Amino acid sequence: MKSRRVGSEQRRAMNQIWNAAGRYDFDAPFMAFTPDGGADFYFNTVIGLTEKWLDAEALRTFFLSYAHSPRAEHYDTLMWLGVEHCLYEKEIEERPMLRSMRRAYAERFFREEQTLSRQEMMAQMPKVYEQQQIRWREVLEEQQTKKGGAAGRIAEKLRIPGSADTAELIDRLRHILVDDFRFRGFRLSAHEGIPISAQLGEVLRNFMRRESKQHDSLMVRGVGTSAEARAPFGSSRQLERSEEDEAYVRSCFGACLFDNAQMQLLENAICTDAHEECRLWYAKAEPDPVPDEMLHKEAKLLAADIRKQHARNVAFYNKSAVLIAAGIRALSAQLDAILSTYLQPLPERSRAGDLTAAKAYRLKLLHDPYVFTRPGDEVENNLSVDILLDASSSRASAQEIIAAQAFILAKSLMRCHVPVQVSAFRSVKGFTVTQLLKSYTEADLNKIFRYYAAGWNRDGLAVRAVEKLTEKGGEKKLLLVLTDAHPNDSQKMPPEEGSIFMREYDGLAAVDDTIEAVKELREKGYMVGAIFTGKTSYLENLHAIYGKYYVRIRKTEQLAVGAGTLLTSMLRELRN
Repeated sequence: MKSRRVGSEQRRAMNQIWNAAGRYDFDAPFMAFTPDGGADFYFNTVIGLTEKWLDAEALRTFFLSYAHSPRAEHYDTLMWLGVEHCLYEKEIEERPMLRSMRRAYAERFFREEQTLSRQEMMAQMPKVYEQQQIRWREVLEEQQTKKGGAAGRIAEKLRIPGSADTAELIDRLRHILVDDFRFRGFRLSAHEGIPISAQLGEVLRNFMRRESKQHDSLMVRGVGTSAEARAPFGSSRQLERSEEDEAYVRSCFGACLFDNAQMQLLENAICTDAHEECRLWYAKAEPDPVPDEMLHKEAKLLAADIRKQHARNVAFYNKSAVLIAAGIRALSAQLDAILSTYLQPLPERSRAGDLTAAKAYRLKLLHDPYVFTRPGDEVENNLSVDILLDASSSRASAQEIIAAQAFILAKSLMRCHVPVQVSAFRSVKGFTVTQLLKSYTEADLNKIFRYYAAGWNRDGLAVRAVEKLTEKGGEKKLLLVLTDAHPNDSQKMPPEEGSIFMREYDGLAAVDDTIEAVKELREKGYMVGAIFTGKTSYLENLHAIYGKYYVRIRKTEQLAVGAGTLLTSMLRELRN
């Protein structure tokens, strides 16, 4: 909720903060944004009130005192609950409108709670999220929620009265972290004043990176898994972690399609800048069997879950066979019309047609009548299409539909004699895994139903990585990405210059990276477009990334018309 990032609505957020503070001569260390990227009116007002009522510099120093913790963002959320209550009581008499603003925020909190994806739920810290629920339920009921136990005691401590000054407020917040969250590692506090050195900054970055990966998993922790599977995975040393993470990925997806030398070259070329701490992995749809003793504990659970999802995908296809067949017929007809003008028939030898001058002698000397050519039934095989499926956990609720849509697209293109390849991507433990579900030369489409959604999605790296799989495609290449236009990965990006803090691969930073990846492919001659099946709030991301080459699909029966229109515009552009 609270952020140290810069967003498209930064100016609006700053204006909200300045208006609440009643002054315009400072830069706020925090800004608040809604999940769709808009400025959060209520919490930006609260942030501004810190400048009016509190010693803002002392408060900033307090937030810095635990900023090195891998749970700093969770602690920020918790601490702002305490600050919010104190400032609300200080300001409510002067600004009665705060009451309705506060209530509107609480209502939005519970609306958004209903739409959290699996990966977003994975990112929550349960004790902190529970405090959010208690606070905003109190606001809606306009009375204190009676809750016993530890959660009730923390909620009571967070109701810091408006009579508290800055020192008392900070003291209460520090005691909550120490007593209830067992946090002891304060640095840069008003009491200690320890400066950050370059060496310390590197230690902090590595520590945060390791902790982030420890909670990165393909299985949703605590939901139908054993205690053993829920245990944090990995060691404390970075080299060991990299090796163990690779072993985890291998046990889940099988051996990499390329050897170590090829992968090193690929990673050196692709995993740069925002992705310099990332790795790549290319896998088959059906990995080769791995001996049980080499399987990671969680990989066995994952394999069972994949088998169940495969069965659900096939069952959905069988149930919807009539609808899918109709979609294939409709899309094939549209593609055939445009391809008949784009692709030229290959000439074949004939007894009549256009005379081939270089072979005319054969007619008289060798009595060979086949010295003429005419358009044949086969067309130039200079076009290939790659379909790239977002297989992150945000797609979990639509796996059967996405598999069916990929099948319709691939089958329709094959009917028009266009080589087509289907792959899926997701990120886990710093690896972007691209899984090949169907190659150009395969006629069998059944492996597409092995599509399975789990993990995160680092779209910018996935778009760059898929280029390796297109090497055997046609001279003219089309890439269709089935996406929700919401890149989001647990592996953070390197700090910006002058900062020690890793940046989240999310929001505008992730969108900008994906824009650059698509631009790079287009500069290499690829046509890149998207089929969008996400939330309306991400339409702006979609347009920013793919420009005019996208179509939004709400139902599978819309796929034929939508994809046909998109492919038609892309092919016309490619022809021109």
